[in-house]
Amino acid sequence: MIKSLLFIHLFFATLWVGGMAYTLLFLRPSLREIQENQRSGFLKRVYGRFFLAVWLSIIVLFLTGMGLWHGYRRDFSANFLFHLKLFLFAIMVLNFVYIYFFLYRKNKLSAIPNLVAINFLIAMVIYLIISWIA
Repeated sequence: MIKSLLFIHLFFATLWVGGMAYTLLFLRPSLREIQENQRSGFLKRVYGRFFLAVWLSIIVLFLTGMGLWHGYRRDFSANFLFHLKLFLFAIMVLNFVYIYFFLYRKNKLSAIPNLVAINFLIAMVIYLIISWIA
């Protein structure tokens, strides 16, 4: 059961972080080749699909994370770095909520990549923390 939870947790973390890497490293540079009038509609569709995956990832990461923490690694409760990881995850979620409700839903698409970059950097810090405490 624990191995299944860990696999699901890692899969959805990879889905979210991989989507951010794709957005920043491949999608954003390629958009320069698309005309401005086509760019907005295209981005709205791409972000719409990706943001559904992010919402699902947030839910699954929270549930599987709690299962792993309480069923597998109770010693994390006393580890400062683990609590820092939880705090950074909360910051990522709040940042995404802002992206979704205040930028995406209001069609302010040009500001999204900068905040995605912030979440991507936070995710890299979380990966470092997990590799230190695992």
